[in-house]
Amino acid sequence: METGSSLRQRLWRWHFFAGLIVCPFAILLSITGSIYLFKPQIDSYVESKINATAPIINETAEILPANQLVSVLLDKYPNATFKVFTQAKANDRTVEVELRHASGQVEIYWLDQLTGQILDSAISQKRFLAVVKDLHGELLLGNRGSYVVELMASWMIILIITGLYLWLGSFGKKTQGHSKWRRWFVPQLRVERVRSGYKSLHGIIGIWFTLPILVLLFSGLPWTQLWGSGFKQLQDYMSWEDQPQLKLAVTPVNPKGVVAKDSSLWEISSDDHSHHISTASGSNEINLRPLGIIAQQLKDEDLEPPVNIYPPSGDNQSWSVRSMSQQRSKRVTLNYDPITANEISRMTFADRHPVRRVVSHGISLHEGALFGLLNQLLGLMTAIAIIALSSFGLVIWWLRRPPGELAPPPKVNAPLPMALFVLIVAMGLLLPAAGISFVVIALVDRFYCWTMGLFKKAI
Repeated sequence: METGSSLRQRLWRWHFFAGLIVCPFAILLSITGSIYLFKPQIDSYVESKINATAPIINETAEILPANQLVSVLLDKYPNATFKVFTQAKANDRTVEVELRHASGQVEIYWLDQLTGQILDSAISQKRFLAVVKDLHGELLLGNRGSYVVELMASWMIILIITGLYLWLGSFGKKTQGHSKWRRWFVPQLRVERVRSGYKSLHGIIGIWFTLPILVLLFSGLPWTQLWGSGFKQLQDYMSWEDQPQLKLAVTPVNPKGVVAKDSSLWEISSDDHSHHISTASGSNEINLRPLGIIAQQLKDEDLEPPVNIYPPSGDNQSWSVRSMSQQRSKRVTLNYDPITANEISRMTFADRHPVRRVVSHGISLHEGALFGLLNQLLGLMTAIAIIALSSFGLVIWWLRRPPGELAPPPKVNAPLPMALFVLIVAMGLLLPAAGISFVVIALVDRFYCWTMGLFKKAI
């Protein structure tokens, strides 16, 4: 049975190496996450600047039909394909239309819905918040980066758990009663003991923010590659299916199904709607006519913005409407007949499986959208706590180490206790990215010991 001191030594060594690797990533992800928390405010600011450029016209001017706005834009870019139309918000002059150009780039156009004039445009992936989101979720490296982010988030969870154990056990039995509680929860800052002060801040910030940090990390796992894919497989295996409200039969177009599955719940990747609308003379008006009808019908719906309208594509031969509020409980997905533009199905939050609803609330919490500004401020405080934890941890190591040395805690040579081994296996199953890294670390360590043994024998 491993003694308390050897267990602490082993965990401290793991905590040390994991911290050196994870802390720089934790700081980066906290900064980008803090910015993205305030997406609604940033979007509103950008849109207000664009709206301010709209020409002053007669107040009695009528709003142009949605299909006409898109048709005029497609005539200007005949080689582009229509991707999505975003309804104007209340008291908003502009609608957004996304086109995919022949180069593959997706460009967003802000159109004045009274004149049809293009007020602004931007490459979708080069917008400020898009770059921040890609940096936060993928490190600008695509799927490879998302694996790295998942690994760092998984090890951050392990860092918090091991750090909590080390801090609570850092004061021995000699420190009793009120004094012990004070050292656990109140910073002990002394001018003559700088490193001890940083250590106290590091531990106490971890104590106060353990729960918010763990909630933040676990609620972000549905976006990840390994954990998110595994959870999706579990849903399929357990038949946790949503139950959309079917309204009408769809006008037959082909034998494939028409009810679109809302894959945007987790948003592991962005929606890839490439809707090839012919730009030949006269064909736009025919193909886009349902867009105008649907946009008009949506004025009677109380949908939370942004409200996106997608043309038929792939297996889904119906027009789709999605209310893409960051507050997942307010999201609605509607499908419309491609010929008559009648509603054929509706999916609300209440129609989703209970497990998916719980996870959706977690995602809204992660994005700062579950309970408004207070949620944003709580997320910001948690991100600042992660930055402080990581920074103070690195400072503690820097002040402790001899010049020019890494100075890790000594290695524990005793065999790994069975109870700790079972705990590691359980953690590896819960966090598959970390589990794979456990195996890699064990193999590298075994290979290193084997080669060092051969070297010593050779000498």
